[in-house]
Amino acid sequence: MNDKLKTQNNSSFSNHISSFKRLGDYIQLVDNRNTDSKITLLRGVSTKKVLINSKANTTGVSFHNYKVVRNGQFVYVADTSRRGDKIALAMNSSEDCIVSAIYTVFEVSNTEELLPEYLYLFFQRTEFDRYARFNSWGRARETFDWAEMCNVKLPIPDIKIQEAIVTIYHTLETRKRINEQLKASINPLCPILMRGVVEEMEKEAVII
Repeated sequence: MNDKLKTQNNSSFSNHISSFKRLGDYIQLVDNRNTDSKITLLRGVSTKKVLINSKANTTGVSFHNYKVVRNGQFVYVADTSRRGDKIALAMNSSEDCIVSAIYTVFEVSNTEELLPEYLYLFFQRTEFDRYARFNSWGRARETFDWAEMCNVKLPIPDIKIQEAIVTIYHTLETRKRINEQLKASINPLCPILMRGVVEEMEKEAVII
């Protein structure tokens, strides 16, 4: 009986592992340059997995050789040294922008099999940061190169399940944001409410 149970557990584990897919089969490099210099929105990439305003001094700098990041595309910084064991990576969810030519830009090659938003959620996991740092190589500086990115294994369920996961995530984030806004609006009222409670308690004490 134990042997049968052990066999079933091993089979389930093997099926679980085999459900993980190689990311490189679902993404492709993008190298579009801002040759006409039409895009002037220069962004940086944060370890918080978002695009940020660039702090670089761009006075007199030509943007023609900068890489373009379209809506729905990803960008990451291969150099993982001195970043607090995190990788700087983001998905562009707004207007087209440009980034440094040394950054790596890529996109999902088939959005009918892998949702960019689902992949973005996967990248936000602390486990991915640890994986990227562990698989960064080099002497002067350690980098998580494109080959290592392609070798990442991740679960890719049916597209409907991916859509449901993304929807649940956005719903939770919306609730969290509303909760924070509510707390921010209530905090200034707390002293007033507390003073009212104290006054009522004092009145009751006098009556007694």
